[in-house]
Order: sequence, then C-alpha cells, then structure tokens
Amino acid sequence: MKIDTICYEEKALVSMLYLASDMACKNKIKNIPTKYFSSLVQSFIKKYKTYEMKNLSVDSLLEENEYKSFLAEAFELPVVVLEENIDKYTKVLENRYYKNCIIELANTPNELIKEKINELHLEVVKENDKSIKVADIKDLENLFYESLEENEVVKTGKFRLDKYLKFTKRDLHIIGARPGVGKSAFALYIALMMAQFSRGLFFSLEMPLKQIAQRIISNQTRIELDKLTNKEKFKELTADEKELVNVLFKKLLRKSNLILYDGNFKIDELEEYIKNEKEINGLDYIVVDYLQLIKSNINSKRYEQITDVSIKLKQIAKDYDIAVIALSQLSREIEKRADKDIYLADFRESGQIEQDASTILGLTTEPTTTEYKELMKVQILKNRQGQLGVMKYEYYKKNQTFFEV
Repeated sequence: MKIDTICYEEKALVSMLYLASDMACKNKIKNIPTKYFSSLVQSFIKKYKTYEMKNLSVDSLLEENEYKSFLAEAFELPVVVLEENIDKYTKVLENRYYKNCIIELANTPNELIKEKINELHLEVVKENDKSIKVADIKDLENLFYESLEENEVVKTGKFRLDKYLKFTKRDLHIIGARPGVGKSAFALYIALMMAQFSRGLFFSLEMPLKQIAQRIISNQTRIELDKLTNKEKFKELTADEKELVNVLFKKLLRKSNLILYDGNFKIDELEEYIKNEKEINGLDYIVVDYLQLIKSNINSKRYEQITDVSIKLKQIAKDYDIAVIALSQLSREIEKRADKDIYLADFRESGQIEQDASTILGLTTEPTTTEYKELMKVQILKNRQGQLGVMKYEYYKKNQTFFEV
C-alpha cells in the first residue's frame, strides 16, 4: 500500500521526534508501523533509525534536499509533545491506512476480492496481537512445506551442531554454565560461525566491546589471548602473527554479518535495537550474554523479574522471526557434585526459562592430560527439534578455540 500525500499528523509526529526530551515518547513514535506513513516519511523514519544505530547525528537529515520541504513545514507546526497526542495522531494514520486498503479492495478484480479480504483480515488480527498466528486448515500443505525451508534454521556450518542442535527461528535457545567455564567464548564461537551465513546481533551485558574484540581476534587467528590484551604485548608478536591479524580484519569486514553491542540493557531497550535492525537491514539471530543481567520492566522479586525477561525473549523470537540465543548463569549446586553434571533444575531463579526454551545446553569443563586445553562437555538437556545427549569439545582457553572430539 503506497501513500503519497503527507498529512498534518505525520508532520506533527516527525516534529515531536526532534522536540521530545523523553525517550519513551521518542520510542513510541519510532514504534509506529512504518506502513502507516506516506512513502517519503517512511524513507525519512528509516534513515533516522539508521543514523541513531550508527551513532550519527540525526540533525544532518535536516539538510538533505529530499526532506527539506516537508521538514520545514513540520517544524512550523505548534505541536505539544504528549503521549496522548502521539496516540491520537497514530490513530488518524492507522485509519487512513485502512481506508486506503478498502479503496484498493474496491478496485480489485472480482476473482481476487475474496483473497484480498482474507489478507486484510489476517493483517488486522496479527497487528492487534502479535502473539497470535492465524492459518486456515486448508493451508496445512503450505504450512508444512514452509516449515521444511532452510531459512527456518540459523546454520553454523558445523555438521554436528547443525545436525543435533537446530537453532530454529521464532525460538529461544539457552546456554547455561557456571562462571569461568567458557560460556561467553562458546557463544561467541557459535555467533561467529552463524555470521558467515546469516545476520546477527551480539549483546554483551558483561564484557566491554574491547574485550570481545580481543577474544574474536584470538579465536580467529589462534594467537594467545594474553598477547592481545595491551600494546606492549602486541609489539612482541611475530611479523607472521601481525599479518594474520591484518588479514583477519579484511576477512571479517568482508564476510561476517555480526553487530556487537555492550551495555546495561532493559528488555524493552533490547527489543528496540532488534526491531530497528530487523526493519532496516534484516536479522536472523541474536545472542545475549547473559539473561540474568537484562533489566526487567517490572519492579518485583528477582524470580518474577527473570520470569518476565524469559517470557519477553521468547516473544521477541516469535515477533521478529529470529533465533534468540541467551546465556544463563547456573546454580552453585553443580560444584557440590562429584560428576559436575547439569540438570534443568540448576537454571537459576526461574523455572520459566525451562518452559520457554526450545533448546537448553549445559556446559561443563574438566582438565585433560595436556595443560593448555580442557575438555568441554555440552549437555543437550532439552531439544524440541532433536535428541538429547552430550557433545564434547577440546577447549583451548588461551586462544578461545573449540574443536569437536
């Protein structure tokens, strides 16, 4: 549905986007479905979000010839930034959109009218409740074959991982371990492999971006992490090692589709980044390190906050058609056991995690006869798309690498 005329309400909302000091109001405007806007304003909103994501000044958009005329008119309007005004203007745009849909319907050839009505009905239902999916039983054949499509699974390119652990879109996948085991390293290992085939976001709530960069370089070049932590040690690298680093930068920039974030995120802030990325560039998966550090929107007991975050992550996976991989801290009870095996009950602070997740992995390590490597056991504790069991890896902590045993 293409709308060419820019109305008063659109100009007012764009003006509010610049005038609003309250982030809640800004986000409310940015979350309005782009289809409600005219073509030019859709283009502007998308650019505005892109500039924000890249930390560029949105003020530079004011100088672009494409937008100058309507922006000048927008800033002359006597607007008042209030949530009730945003809601009122949004309702006007929504009504305009659906009126245009009805006009389009009236001009539809007779043989296509029923199909168009069904499409419009499903669009309205899904918009009113994103958690609801509607399908006619007569479409079962299409649904079945769609479920077999390759793009339903985010691939790593590793045979065993892709065979036994299907990181399906619209699902929550949990990787749990005690501190110091290597869950961040394992998650980064998976994210980097996925980035060769799909587009992803990696949210670190524990490590700063500089440390993540060091780990990625160590993992990809197999240079010891300790040598990459400061300028003096980096100078001691051989010429061949430095060349490996330079080649890696070119290789990663050319082939990988992974965006890194660090910060103290609230769950709704996390969703805002995901929504913008999905809308502007497309998105297949996210990795969150780690679940218990995400701030809930509810002010309640810790158990209820973790429950809220788990439910929201599951909903984000469904709403944006992505695989959500979240790391989770495990209970200290594991350390009291002789075998150190992990059970579903070890996932801390909320049984909701077990309920929401489609896949749950538990990581443990044990020493080997070789000093510089450990044996990592990846226990598949829950797997809706496959079987349970144990996968084993040699984990070289010094350079953050993993090799299947």
